[in-house]
Amino acid sequence: MRSVLFASPAHPGQLNPLLAIAGELSRRGEPGLWFAAEEEARDRVAAHATGSPLRFRSTGDTVLRVDDELYAAMTRGPMTTAGLVALARQIRIPEVADRVRARTLEQIDEIRPSLMVIDMLNLGALDAALARGVPYVLSLAFPPSNVYLSRLPWDYPTPTSGLPRRLGPRQRWTNLTFRARLRLSLLRALAGQARHRRAQRIDNAFGDPEKYSAAATAVFGYTVFGLEYPFPAPEHLHLLGPMVPPREPAPGDSASGGPGQGAELIGWLDRQTSVVYACLGTLARLTGPQVRAFAEALAAIGPEHQVLWKLPAGQRHLLPGPLPPHVRIEEWIPSQLDVLAHPNVRAFVCHGGANGFHEGVHFGQPMLMTPFWLDCYDIAARAVDAGVGLALDRPPHVDAGEVAAKLRRLLTEESFRERSRHWGEQCRRAGGVGRAADLVLKLAASH
Repeated sequence: MRSVLFASPAHPGQLNPLLAIAGELSRRGEPGLWFAAEEEARDRVAAHATGSPLRFRSTGDTVLRVDDELYAAMTRGPMTTAGLVALARQIRIPEVADRVRARTLEQIDEIRPSLMVIDMLNLGALDAALARGVPYVLSLAFPPSNVYLSRLPWDYPTPTSGLPRRLGPRQRWTNLTFRARLRLSLLRALAGQARHRRAQRIDNAFGDPEKYSAAATAVFGYTVFGLEYPFPAPEHLHLLGPMVPPREPAPGDSASGGPGQGAELIGWLDRQTSVVYACLGTLARLTGPQVRAFAEALAAIGPEHQVLWKLPAGQRHLLPGPLPPHVRIEEWIPSQLDVLAHPNVRAFVCHGGANGFHEGVHFGQPMLMTPFWLDCYDIAARAVDAGVGLALDRPPHVDAGEVAAKLRRLLTEESFRERSRHWGEQCRRAGGVGRAADLVLKLAASH
């Protein structure tokens, strides 16, 4: 019997696309589904087993923890090498990658999968699949161009630069020099870890993403060209659009949710007229000035517009004081998809993470991009070029007047919603989670 083993870090940015695909296969009743991730993902994996079993295998404690040092490096702004270098080193820490590789080898020997589906940041699982000769799909939960640096023309925006697609003369020079600095910085930073990996007889000593892509049976990207800037892509790269699971409300539920799915919150949304949803991702650690600027801006757009702001409890003390009644703050949102799909939600304040951005486009939401790190700067530039949103001028600096003014534009200029709906339709035509599941089954059956 064929079997499929998914392998991902527990961080939602990497985990969610694979959970959606595995969940779709479970919903269809497909047998032989396995999911390997860090222990903290166990309950989330179990929740996606709505049909056939989705068996969980733990790889231990969480590998990718964004501590203060890594967060500081990642949030220095666009066109800096420190963030990408720090992240690259983090996912290659020898004792961590070795542990994940060893556990994945054990899982492969136990399960004998026909196919694996592996997130790009899970180097240990990729190395294990290559060592055992298991065919795999490479999952890219960020702009696919980030993996194919050698394929990008010199006038193509370098990953983490935050540059637009059409570069002026000065931007071309800046882009060229930044790409050269980035390549050199990565080579220098990873040399020691590469020596360790060679000693372990790992072929891809530097953990080069392009080599992992070349060895893959297929590569999945969760976008479409037009949102992602086109580039000379390999034939086995499949751009599928966002991994949004089928939404099938139970009888008696509203189209946006029901009992057990945040019914009270959906009821609140039903009673509003024009809601701005603000969610800045799971990693954001807003500073006092940033929180105060957002609070001032969100207060300023009411009461004509209402606000649903997802703000962690640990950052509430940074608020300047009580907010007006039109601003509702929640620590946890039961379903972001239900919120984005609600007809009374009129705009989305987003940090520029790939999943959240594409979910916003899927539901036709105009977006204010407030990028704080790495690929978020690139996604913000793509949002502006695609006409689906606006972005902060000087991230990570947040200016209350700028935020309020840009939100008013998004809420009154219909072109942003029209473009977002257009690209949402293009994403749906790419096939989404259904096509991803079909491809996994086809590839698993061919091996």
